[in-house]
Amino acid sequence: MDSEGTEAYLRPRARLMSTLGEELISNERVALTELVKNSYDADASLVLIRFNPPLEEGQGSIEVWDDGHGMSPDTVRGTWMEIATPHRHRNHRSESGGRRVLGAKGIGRFAAARLAHVTTITTRRVNEPEVTLRINWGNFTQGDAYLDEVPVTWSTASPSVFAVGGEAERNFAEVVRGFQTASAGASVGHGTVARLEKLRMPWGPDAVEALKRSLSRLLPPPPPAELSVPDQPEFAIYVDTPDGPLRHHAGFVAASETLAHPLYRLVGTVDAVGNAHLAVYASGDEPVEVVEENLRKDSDRPSCGPLKLDFRVWDLEKSALEPLFHIDTGSKNLTEVRKLIRDNSGVALYRDGFRVQPFGEPGYDWLGFDQRRVNNPTMRLSNNQVAGFVYISADENPGLQDRSHREGLIDSPEYEELKTVILQAISKLEIQRYKLRRPESAVKTTSQLLVSPPQAGGHGVFQSFNLDPLRQVATERYPNDVVLGRAIEEATATINEGVRKVQEIISQFSRLATLGTLVDVVLHDGRTALARIAFDLRRLRKITGKVEVHDTDLSGALGELHTDFTAQERALDRLFTRIEPLSGRQRGRPRELSLHQSISEAVSVLESEIAKHGVIVTIGGEDVTVTAEPGDIRTLVLNLVNNAVYWLSTTPSETEREILIETERAQEGEADVVDITVSDSGPGVREEIKDLIFDTYFSDKPDGIGLGLSIAGSVVKDFYDGDLWLVSPGALSGASFRARLRRRVG
Repeated sequence: MDSEGTEAYLRPRARLMSTLGEELISNERVALTELVKNSYDADASLVLIRFNPPLEEGQGSIEVWDDGHGMSPDTVRGTWMEIATPHRHRNHRSESGGRRVLGAKGIGRFAAARLAHVTTITTRRVNEPEVTLRINWGNFTQGDAYLDEVPVTWSTASPSVFAVGGEAERNFAEVVRGFQTASAGASVGHGTVARLEKLRMPWGPDAVEALKRSLSRLLPPPPPAELSVPDQPEFAIYVDTPDGPLRHHAGFVAASETLAHPLYRLVGTVDAVGNAHLAVYASGDEPVEVVEENLRKDSDRPSCGPLKLDFRVWDLEKSALEPLFHIDTGSKNLTEVRKLIRDNSGVALYRDGFRVQPFGEPGYDWLGFDQRRVNNPTMRLSNNQVAGFVYISADENPGLQDRSHREGLIDSPEYEELKTVILQAISKLEIQRYKLRRPESAVKTTSQLLVSPPQAGGHGVFQSFNLDPLRQVATERYPNDVVLGRAIEEATATINEGVRKVQEIISQFSRLATLGTLVDVVLHDGRTALARIAFDLRRLRKITGKVEVHDTDLSGALGELHTDFTAQERALDRLFTRIEPLSGRQRGRPRELSLHQSISEAVSVLESEIAKHGVIVTIGGEDVTVTAEPGDIRTLVLNLVNNAVYWLSTTPSETEREILIETERAQEGEADVVDITVSDSGPGVREEIKDLIFDTYFSDKPDGIGLGLSIAGSVVKDFYDGDLWLVSPGALSGASFRARLRRRVG
């Protein structure tokens, strides 16, 4: 029968709870962090996390105690038991402490489902009865019941846990001995404890250590005085572990002493329109550089809002770490010092004084530091040598919104702008670090291409080709699977052999006589090695597909490794493509050609980028005829014009953006020479880096590789006995580069 205008209603199945808890929260550390954040929002000054053995899967328990204001029966029924309650949207500040609350979506409380099969919550508000809820999460996944058909057991009673002489008082008394906090003299008549029973995973030393490390970054370490970050609310976390192997992990969660002793530091602010005031420090109390400039570079994206930045950086070679070894960081040797730095590495994002997950986790490289280092290992920092602290607020940075699964930020234009601004800032520190580490007699040779400096300790593209994490997961889950084990061993062998061949090729750089021969060998043997790696990655993809139907966790681990390896393989391929024009094997026979025509053809390659940024390119001067290989002129002009377009794009859009390319035949003594000069109306080359710009791998761009000028200079020098230099002053107001060709110019 036809009907019209009939209304229907969505009705969730009870298994939705599994999605909210077990599947929406990525891991147990994040789940415990969510419970700690709930305590913070409840104005707690102390949180106690207690591990009760046996800490095996399906056994034991974890208790999370706090001395917050607790909940009344009405709050439990009317707010806590409402999924996605709008309570926090209406109340952005905590009840009594005035803290900017961290919860907003009303689903963080279900993180308990990720940790244990049963949750018992006991809570009490001052002058209210004590409320106890008991939730068996398995009840929500059985059958086809609807959410409102699965009961939650709850009761009210006279206070016993949160009463004078009760369990809460005894627990807090043990913790606060010798620790002065608001909870030491506070009333014990309020608070909350969540008992997580029948654990979903075992908790060994490594897991507890990783938890403490993650919790230690929830609140940032004391910021420098000049940053003017608001004082943090008094809030402490204590982890209590049982006797045995875990006992030495007991204690208050605190930032590592290592963070107080960086080798380099970047501190400063960026306002909403991008104006930055940054200070760069290097092993001293006085800045080596103060940066006052706009970091948004006339971006067309919406502003991410104002930021405060505190970046701490270390070099990981022995000579740089020896001073740290003599400081009381708890390290016994240099290996442990490196581990401390790596364990505390990552760039953390703090909103209103509390960390947004998972920003700041050592392996969460959200700014792409490691990929930048792959492209430029000499100059760029890797994620494991940086501990960064970025401060924002919910009120001043409204475009930076949390994802629904509580981890990371929504991919919005504001988020992209945030990353761009931060990379612009960190590049200022990288430049100063490069200058301090650069030998006084730096020799600009092509042997530096693709090669990490000896002091880099093996960091860079090759370190990422490592199947150890995969082997560990497979061994734990399938110890008797011979076929899977053999496949992993074969994959490891193939990748290691490919990497070994690429490394052998690179090690020959210093022994090769000319740039053309060097690139010829790299392209031939390097691409052969990459082809073997690519073949093995396809095999890894097939294994991932077969495993997925049996074990989604292992499949996910395989997928992540495949993605990482593929990125590294592509990074090498891009580097090979970039130097391909220099291959002696692919160079054609030099012939007579018009410079203006060759330059015009080179500029046309960048036509879309030139149009995008509104740049006017003029080719002038004498149209000289030379005997040259067209690819050489193209390589020279492309690199110079590409640089000019980038720097012009950083100027205000209302300014005139011009590039002038001039050619002329000139005299040098009694010999004829040909000059090609590329000038622009951009910001020019800063005085303090003029002697660095021709160094291989040096770049003033936040994501620059630093090969452009080096390659252009090599073409001019090796094939035309010429030079490339910076002209001052130039034909236009910005940078001006002149290439002088001395050979084949008749």
